[in-house]
Amino acid sequence: MLHSEGIRRMQNKLFWDLSLLELEEKISSAVKDVKSFEEECSEVRKRAKQLFKMLDNLLCFINSAEVPLYLRPIDCIVHTVKENLELALDIVSKCKRRRSLLGRLFTGCNATIQFHKLFNLLDASIGDMEWLVTVYDPQNGAVGPISNKESAKMVVWSCIAAATQTGRKLEDRIHASKWLALLAKEKDEYKELIFEEGGVPLLQELLKKNSSLEAQITVANVLCHLATHEEERKDFILEEMISSIVNRLSRKWPLMDQIQAVELVCSIAEHKELKEYVLIRENVIWRLVTLLSPEQSTGDPKTNLQSLELRTRCSKALLKLALGSVKNCRTLTETKGMLCLAKLVETEQDELQRNCLMIIKEITTLAESNEEFRHSTFKTTSAAAKAVVHQLLRVTEEFDAKLKIPAIKSIGSLARSFSAKHSQVISPLVSQLGSTNQEVALEAAKSLQKFVCPENGLNMAHSKSITDSNGIPLLMNLIRGDNEKELQQHGLSLMCYLAKHVENRAGLIKAGALTALETTGCKVAAEDHNLNKLVTQAIEQLRSNHTNDTPQEPESSSKCSIKQIFMEKSKAALESLRCGSNVLFEGLTSLPQKVQVKLWSMENRCEMGLSAVSYSRNRRISHSPRRLKVKREHLTPRAIYYLLSFVFMSKSRVQRS
Repeated sequence: MLHSEGIRRMQNKLFWDLSLLELEEKISSAVKDVKSFEEECSEVRKRAKQLFKMLDNLLCFINSAEVPLYLRPIDCIVHTVKENLELALDIVSKCKRRRSLLGRLFTGCNATIQFHKLFNLLDASIGDMEWLVTVYDPQNGAVGPISNKESAKMVVWSCIAAATQTGRKLEDRIHASKWLALLAKEKDEYKELIFEEGGVPLLQELLKKNSSLEAQITVANVLCHLATHEEERKDFILEEMISSIVNRLSRKWPLMDQIQAVELVCSIAEHKELKEYVLIRENVIWRLVTLLSPEQSTGDPKTNLQSLELRTRCSKALLKLALGSVKNCRTLTETKGMLCLAKLVETEQDELQRNCLMIIKEITTLAESNEEFRHSTFKTTSAAAKAVVHQLLRVTEEFDAKLKIPAIKSIGSLARSFSAKHSQVISPLVSQLGSTNQEVALEAAKSLQKFVCPENGLNMAHSKSITDSNGIPLLMNLIRGDNEKELQQHGLSLMCYLAKHVENRAGLIKAGALTALETTGCKVAAEDHNLNKLVTQAIEQLRSNHTNDTPQEPESSSKCSIKQIFMEKSKAALESLRCGSNVLFEGLTSLPQKVQVKLWSMENRCEMGLSAVSYSRNRRISHSPRRLKVKREHLTPRAIYYLLSFVFMSKSRVQRS
C-alpha cells in the first residue's frame, strides 16, 4: 500500500472507533428477543443489514485505495448512519419487554409513529450509503448526471472526490473539475460549499503536482471562479496559486514545465477581476517578459521548437493580461517590454510576430484614452517608443494586410503624441489610402482623421503633411470609386477636415472635391447626421473660397484700356450701392410683385459678376496707382443715374404689359 501509517490509522479509526460492528451484533440480538412489534423489528434488522453490508464495501474500497482519499463525505454520512442505527437499537430494545393488553393499547399508537420515523431515517441512510459507495468505487468513472434528489452538498462532495482523487483516470478528473467550475460559476451557494467542504486546499495541492496541462488548467479555472467571491478568500486562493506558478516561470525549470505555467497564467487572465491582482503585476508580468526575450539558438531542433512555442505562449499570455488593463500595460512598459516587443516584431514571423503587434496595439489603444499613460509611455525622447514607432511604420509599408491593420491602428492611436516635425509618420498612412485592400484603406482613413480632427492641436500642420503627400487624389478615388459605404464615409470625413484649413481648399477645388461633395458626398452622408453636418460645412467653405478666388489673366503690356477700367469701376460703385438699392426702389415706385421678383433675380445675377469685378478693380488700382487715381465717390452720381433709369424703364414695361 502507498498509504502512510497516519492516513491508515485515520481511515480505520473512522470505522472502528464508531464500533459499528458491535452495533450490528447488538441490533441482531435485540431483534431476536423482542416480545412485541415483531414485524416492525424484523424490518429494522433487514434495513440495518443492508447498511452494514454497504459499510463493509465502503471500507474495502478505502483500504484498497493506493492514494489518500477525500474523506469529508464519508465522515459526515457515516456519522449520521451511526446515529440512526443507535436509534434503531433503542427502539428495538424497548420491544423486548412483554406488555399487558392495556399497556399495548396505550403504547401501540406511539410506537407505530416511532417505527414510521425510524424507517424513513434508515431509508435515507441507505440512499446516502448507496451514493457514497458509488462515489468511492474505483470501477466507477467520472461524475454522472446530477439527480434532482441529490442535495447541493452531495453534488459538491462527488465533484471534489472525483477531481482530487489521483487514483482515478485523468479524463474523469478533468470532467469532475469542469463540473466544479460550472457549479462555482452558477451559484454562490456552491462556492460556499466548496470552501466549507475542504475543496480549495485539495485543488491547490493538485495545481502543484506535475499532472497534465489540461487538468491543471481546469483546476486553475475552478480556483479562479472561487476567488471572485470574497476579497479575503481571493487573497487566500491567489497567493497560493500564483506562488506555485511563479516558481515554474524560470529558465531553471524544464521547458515543458515553463509552458504549463504560462498556460496557467492565460487561464487566470481570462478572468477580468483577477488579472490585475497585485502579485500578477509584481511577479508574473516581468517573468513573462524575460521568457519572451530572444535567447541564443541551440543546436537541438526539438529544443529550439519548444523555445519558440514557449515565447509564442508568453506573447499570448501578455496579450490577455494587457487587454483593457492600463495597470498591466504600465507594468509591461516599465519592464523594458516595449523594446522586447519592437525587437520581436522586427525579427520574428507568424503567430509570435502577430501577437507582439497586437500587444502594441492594445497598449496604444489604452494610451489614446489615457493622457497620463500616453505622456509617460510615449515620450518623444523615449528610445523604446521610437523603436516601436519605427517598427510600426516598417510593417505598414512592407507587410501583408493582416499585419498592416494593427500597425495602422496603433499609429492612429498615437496621433496626439506626434509633433508637427513627424511628417514621416503621415506619408505611409496616406499611401495606404490607395491600397487595393479596402479594410487597409479604411483603417488608414480612420487613423488620418485622428491627425486632422479638431481635438488634435496640430491638425493644421498634419493636414498640410497629408496634402503634401499627395493625399487629395487618393481621397477623391475613395469617394468617387465603387467602394464600401463605410470607406466612403471615412474618406468624406477626412476630406471635410482638410477643407477646414484655407491653404488646402485650392487644391481640393482643383481636384474636383466641391463637385464630389455636392453629389456623392451628400448622398453618402444622408443617413449620418454628424457626417452630413461636416459635408455641409465643407461645401460652404469650398464655395466661398471658389467665389473669392477667380483666375488672373496675365497682362500683355503695362497699358490697359481706360474704357475697361471705367466700366470696372462703375460696376464696383454699383456694388457698393447694392445694400441701399431696396430703399431706392421702395421710395421711387411701387412695382407689382412680379417686377419685384424679376428685380431680385436680376440683382442676384449681377452680384456674382460684381464681386469678381471688385476683386479685379482693387488689384488693378493697387498695381497702377499713378495711371488711375479716380476715387469711388467720383462715380457715384453717374451710377445713381444708371440705376434710376433702370428702375423707371422696368416700371414702364410692367405698365405696358
